[in-house]
Amino acid sequence: MTPCSTHTIYFGDSVVRITREQPSAEAHVVEADENGTVSCAKIVKKVETCKSLTILAPDPDVAFERLKMEFKVVHAAGGVVTNERDELLMIRLRGRWDLPKGHIDAGEDSLSAALREVKEETNIVASATDDKPLATTWHAYNIYGPWELKSTDWWAMDYVGGEPKPQHEEGIRDVKWVGGTELDECLKLSYPTIKEVVARYIEK
Repeated sequence: MTPCSTHTIYFGDSVVRITREQPSAEAHVVEADENGTVSCAKIVKKVETCKSLTILAPDPDVAFERLKMEFKVVHAAGGVVTNERDELLMIRLRGRWDLPKGHIDAGEDSLSAALREVKEETNIVASATDDKPLATTWHAYNIYGPWELKSTDWWAMDYVGGEPKPQHEEGIRDVKWVGGTELDECLKLSYPTIKEVVARYIEK
């Protein structure tokens, strides 16, 4: 593993960063124990009352790997799809605006999964613009009972064809192309994870 100074995990609307760098004075901070670890239970308790939490650890990589052991780790991939008008393809799921994504099937590579999920969830055919993901995010949740930790590879894509159509059987209520002020409004009703990915795409 390449040494990393910071690992970021999203717990719903809260952001947890594992780092060795001292944050600003007003930040919520938890220090790892003598083994350089911090428990999932302690993090969950803290993010109930704060939106940003810093975990100080002498070795962020070790702390991150040990924390992962408390979760069922799953892998997913999704698409950041834009059309010729530079509008972004977004879906409305569980009352929030999101990007199309889903689990990587056995024997499937990340890009193939991302292209498949975009087609299944939105009826849009797209093509990747690069040979590596735009970003990889980590998101913790317990929607299905036990805590899961999902890594999602996000691929920048161009629109190829098709008309937006939501996959209702997956709970998707709307699919549309958004840009300008409408994109800003949709992001207000989105997740920190999605805001980060979109910001990364705009920077690129």
